Amino acid sequence: MAQIDRHIPVSLAVSIGVHLLALALLIIGLRMHSDASGVSTPQVKSVKAEVVQQDVLDAQRLAQEAERRRKAEQAAMRQAALKRLRAQYKAKHQAELARQKAQAEAARQAVLERERAQRAAQRQAELELERQRQQFAEQQRLTQEVQRQAELERQKAEEARRQAELARQKAAEEAKRQVELARIKAEEAKRQAELAREKAEEEAKKKIELARKKAEEEAARQAELARQKAEEEAKRQIELAREKAEAEAARQAERARKKTEEEARRQAELERQQREADERRRAEQERLMAEMKRLREQAEAARQAERERLAAAMEEEQAALKVAEERQHQQELGVLTAQWSAAIKAKIQRLWRKPESASKGESCQVYVRQTTGGYIEDVKLQQCTGDEEFRRSVEAAVRLASPLPPPPTPEIFDHELVFTFIPEG
Repeated sequence: MAQIDRHIPVSLAVSIGVHLLALALLIIGLRMHSDASGVSTPQVKSVKAEVVQQDVLDAQRLAQEAERRRKAEQAAMRQAALKRLRAQYKAKHQAELARQKAQAEAARQAVLERERAQRAAQRQAELELERQRQQFAEQQRLTQEVQRQAELERQKAEEARRQAELARQKAAEEAKRQVELARIKAEEAKRQAELAREKAEEEAKKKIELARKKAEEEAARQAELARQKAEEEAKRQIELAREKAEAEAARQAERARKKTEEEARRQAELERQQREADERRRAEQERLMAEMKRLREQAEAARQAERERLAAAMEEEQAALKVAEERQHQQELGVLTAQWSAAIKAKIQRLWRKPESASKGESCQVYVRQTTGGYIEDVKLQQCTGDEEFRRSVEAAVRLASPLPPPPTPEIFDHELVFTFIPEG
C-alpha cells in the first residue's frame, strides 16, 4: 500500500502539467496570430479557434486516456500489491500459526512430561513413605510386643512373689496356730492335773471323815457292850483307818505326783519339741528368707538385665527410627529440591528464545549465585554443547528469570546453584 500511495501524486502532477501545457500553447498561438495579421476576419478566427479547440480536446482526450491508463495501471499495481501483501500476510500468518501451534504442542508435551515425571516422582515418594510407614508400624508393633512380654514376665514374677508371700504368711499363721494349740493343750493338761490332785485330796478327806464317823458310831454303839474292847477295837480301827487313809492318800499323792511329773515331763517334752520345732521353723524361715532373698536378687537382676536389654532395644529402635526419619526427611528434601530445580528450569525455559543456530539435544551446565530473595548476582555457563549464540541465549534466559522461584521450604535454599539446562523445544 505504501508503494501505491507514492505513485498517486506523480500522476496527478503529470495530468496538471499536460493541462497547463495545452493552455499555454493555446495562449501563445492566439498571441502570435494577433500579432501577425493585425485585424482578422471572423471566418479565419473561427477556423483557428476550432483547430485550437480541437487540439485542446485532443490533448485533453490524450491526457484523459493517459490518466485512464495510469489509473488502470495504478489499480492493477494496487491489486497486485494487495494480492502480494495478502499472500505475504497469509503465509506469515500461517507460519506464525504453525509456529504457535508447534510451540503450544511442545509446551503441552513438556507440561505433560513434567506432570508425568512429577506424578511418577510423587508416586515413588508416596510408595517410599508408605513402605517406611509400614516399617515404622512393624517396629512399633515389635516394640509393643516386647513391652507386652516384659509386662507379662513382670506380672508373672509379681504373682510368684505374691504366692510366695501368701505361702509364707499361711505357714507362719499355721505355725502360730499350732503353737497356740499346743499351749492351750498344755494349759488344759495342767488344769486337769490340778483338778485331779484336788479331787484326790477331797476324796481322801471324805473317806477319812466317813471312816472317822463310822468308827465313832461303831465305838459309841459298842461302848455299852465293851468299852475297853470297843476302845481298843476303835483304836485299832482308827489306826487301821488312819494307816489306810494315809496309805491311800500316799498312793493318791504318789499317783498325783507321778501324773504331775509325767505331765511335767510330757509338757517339757512338748516344750522341747516346740523349741525344736521353733528352731526348725526359724531355720526354715531363715532358709526361706535366704531363698526368697536369692530369688528376689535373681528376679531383680533378671528385671535389671531385661530393663537394660529393653533400654538397649529402645535405644536401637530410637536410633533406627531417627535414621529412618532422617532418611525420609532427606528424601523429602530431595523431592522438594527436585521440584524447586524443575520450577527454576521451567521459568528459564519459558524465557528462553531459541537461536537460529541451535540444534536439538544441546545443553548447558549453569552455575548461579543468588541472594536470599532469589535475585541473581552471577551466572556462569559450564560444559555447553552449543555454540556461542546458544550460550548467550541460555545466559540471557537465566538472567531474565531473576528473581528465581522461591524454594518450597527455606531448609533447601542455597545461595549457589548448579544445574543442567536442556531446552525442550
